[in-house]
Amino acid sequence: MPDFPYTSIPVPWKRPKIDRTIMKQCLERSDSKGTLHGLGTLAILTTTGSLAYYFFLNEHWILMALVLYVHGGLYAFQPQTHELSHGTMFKTKWLNTFFKYIFSLVFWTSNSALYRMSHGYHHRYTLHRKSEGEEVHPRPEPVEVVFANAVRMIDPAGFLVAIYDKILALFIPFECNTRRGVWQRYVYANASEKERREAYWINAAQLAFHTLIAIAAVASGHWFLIVVVTLPLFYGGKWYHTWIHDTMHVGRQPEVDDFRLCCRSVKLDPFSSFLYWHMEYHVEHHTFPGIPCYNLKTFHQLTKEHWDEPQTLMEAWHEMHQCSKKLLYIPEN
Repeated sequence: MPDFPYTSIPVPWKRPKIDRTIMKQCLERSDSKGTLHGLGTLAILTTTGSLAYYFFLNEHWILMALVLYVHGGLYAFQPQTHELSHGTMFKTKWLNTFFKYIFSLVFWTSNSALYRMSHGYHHRYTLHRKSEGEEVHPRPEPVEVVFANAVRMIDPAGFLVAIYDKILALFIPFECNTRRGVWQRYVYANASEKERREAYWINAAQLAFHTLIAIAAVASGHWFLIVVVTLPLFYGGKWYHTWIHDTMHVGRQPEVDDFRLCCRSVKLDPFSSFLYWHMEYHVEHHTFPGIPCYNLKTFHQLTKEHWDEPQTLMEAWHEMHQCSKKLLYIPEN
C-alpha cells in the first residue's frame, strides 16, 4: 500500500449521558417518515422543474429564467446522499438502498459509495487532519463566498469536467486515475472490494441514465428536459445552499475531542430544515449519528441542557467571517 499521509489516531470523544428512554425513542426508525422525506424532496424538485418547463413552452423567458435560478439552487442541496449513507432513514433496509440509488441517479455527480468510504472517517476523526481529509480545517470562508455563489449562475466548465470524470472512471482503474486526490485514494485503498465494485457500477449507471435521458429528449423533440433533469447541478442560485450548509464546521475548532466545539448547530425555518434533511442539528448528529435526521429536533429539545443554543445563520456567519479574517491576517477596522 502507498505511504499515505494519514493515520488512524483514536479520539476519546466526549458524549453527554442521555436517558435510555429518550435514546430509545429518538433512535426509532420509520419507513413512513423516511419515505415522506425522500418523496417530498423529489416532489419539490419536480415542481420547480415542471414550472420551468411550462414557462419555456409558453415562451415566458423571464419567468423561466427566475424559476431555473431557483431550481438549480434547490438542486445544490444534497444532504440525502449524506443521510442515506448512514442507513438510518428507514426501518426496512431495502428502502434505504432503493432511495439511495434513486438519488444517485438524480444527483449524478455524487457517488454515494465513494462518499460512504470517506464519511465514516469524518465521523470518527472529525476535523483531525492526521486522520481525515473530508473536512480540513481551519479554513477561511468569508461571507463574500455567498455573494459570489449568488451571481455565478452557470458553470459550463463544471459540466464538461463532470462528463470527463464519469467517462474516465469507466476505463481507467481508480489507482491510475490522475483525477483522484490523495484522500480519495486513501479511503479507496482501505475500502472492501464490494464497496469498490458498487462505486464503479453507480458511476456507470449515472452516466448511462443521463445519456438515455438526453437521447430520448432530443429524439422526442423535448430537448429542454435535459436542462431541467440533467443540468440543474451546473446552474442556478447556489448561494442559499452555501449560506446554510457551510455552517457545519467552518470557524469551529479542529483537533478537539468535543463535538460541541468542532461542529455547529443553527436555526432554520421548516422548509429549509426539510430540504436540508435537518442537518442543522449538526452537533447532535455528530455526537449520536445513529439518530435518524427526522428525530434530531425532538432529540435536541429533550436533551437541550447538554447543548449550546443553536445560532442564527447571521450569528454563524459572523463567527465564520471573523475567524476567516484572522486566518487571512486581515486587520480589524
